[in-house]
Amino acid sequence: MSEYILEMRDITKRYPGVTALDQVNFNLNPGEVHCLVGENGAGKSTLMKVLAGAIAKDEGHIYINDSEVNYSSPQQASRLGISMIHQEFNLAPQLSVAENIFMGRAPTRRGIVQWKQLHQDAKKSLAMLDTDLDSHRMVSTLSVAEQQVVEIAKALSVNARILVMDEPSATLSDHELTALFAIVKKLVKQGMGIIYISHRLEEIFKIGHRVTIMRDGTQVNTNEVSALDRNDIIRMMVGRELKNEFPPREIELGEERLCIKNLSRKKSFTDISFSLRAGEIVGLTGLVGSGRTEVARAIFGADPAHSGTILLDGAPVRIRTPKRAIAHGIGLLTEDRKAQGLVLGMSVCHNILMADMKDALFGPFLNPAREKKIAQKYVQDLQIKTPGVDQMAQNLSGGTQQKVVLAKWLLTQSKVLIFDEPTRGVDVGAKVEIYRLMNAVAANGVAILMITSELPEALGMCDRLLVMREGRITGELDHNEADQEKIMHLATLDTAI
Repeated sequence: MSEYILEMRDITKRYPGVTALDQVNFNLNPGEVHCLVGENGAGKSTLMKVLAGAIAKDEGHIYINDSEVNYSSPQQASRLGISMIHQEFNLAPQLSVAENIFMGRAPTRRGIVQWKQLHQDAKKSLAMLDTDLDSHRMVSTLSVAEQQVVEIAKALSVNARILVMDEPSATLSDHELTALFAIVKKLVKQGMGIIYISHRLEEIFKIGHRVTIMRDGTQVNTNEVSALDRNDIIRMMVGRELKNEFPPREIELGEERLCIKNLSRKKSFTDISFSLRAGEIVGLTGLVGSGRTEVARAIFGADPAHSGTILLDGAPVRIRTPKRAIAHGIGLLTEDRKAQGLVLGMSVCHNILMADMKDALFGPFLNPAREKKIAQKYVQDLQIKTPGVDQMAQNLSGGTQQKVVLAKWLLTQSKVLIFDEPTRGVDVGAKVEIYRLMNAVAANGVAILMITSELPEALGMCDRLLVMREGRITGELDHNEADQEKIMHLATLDTAI
């Protein structure tokens, strides 16, 4: 008999024209964090959806505590002690914490919800996580980290022994991530087995016991985390030695392209001033909540600034809507590409042409042949991995979706591009491709403002770094003088420049 709490043997899943999983083996010990990594499209999510009962396997076997199990729905998986926390939380904002934890399972008597019992039960689940979160609070008032606690409490409330965490750190600050790790360690001590999916490889070495690497629907390697280093994992993920994670840049900077003077928005940011030159990549960093995204949205006209001046190529411009920003040659690749950057139910072609359709018009009408020709050019130039321009955006990997968003803004002939967390939720191989595209765009004279929470990324890509704290810029660092310690010092300063 094995000691595994979970064993998946020879799991195979096929779709028309593609094998998503090819005889994959995976196992989990009680009291273990088993990390699962791979490039976008490697099969990680498909494997976990099979485990969670969301999709059916074509071949293979699943064992829980040495007994083979067969099930065909998330509800059946839940009854077997399997729970999955998705990157996009499955919570109802208009309901309380307690109602979300026991959604569809609230204690009732003669059809009437027993509210006192509901909150008592919710508090028991929350107490297991050492949190003082109020069970009466509306989920809409919670931070991302607090919502994640609710999702974990929901899993505990169904007595889950196997917990899948899909990109749990994607939107967390360093402080919130520390709190998450503390919760994970507490659950592990209680004997829970945790499958941890993340593109942030440094997290694997902080929290993982074992790691399984997947590539192209196959299991490449499973090993103790202590037996591998970062380069080993990257090499197995991408199938090659990945040199120059941050491609070198040798670009001669041009004239000042964008100048921001004393930009302010009440309750968001105050007195923001900086400039961008043609061909320059300037980083805007700081802790989550420091006001970086709010500044980007104000420059783009998505939210109004209450005071300050924006100059484009030396001339003052008034930008009150995204439409005006686009007309002036400013583009914004939003932090949440799925909700704000793409229309997932539309094709690659229509997403690329969304911001500028003039070249596809025949009189007042769109010409489908011209649309496809334009889209195909950008698919080829950016090496967008898609079966065709008619493919739905929702069917693409995260890195490929980000390329489609970039193609949309390149089509507008933007002079200034703002990248807000451009590599969030993207694997290391796709990150390098995005970095190379950013360098190519900058080489064509575009000024880039890059908002990022990943300090290695900021240090590796940017000519200058602006650091924010509580809505103010606390300092500016040149590429040659910047390091993580200096950035964190400026990000936690009590006074701003």
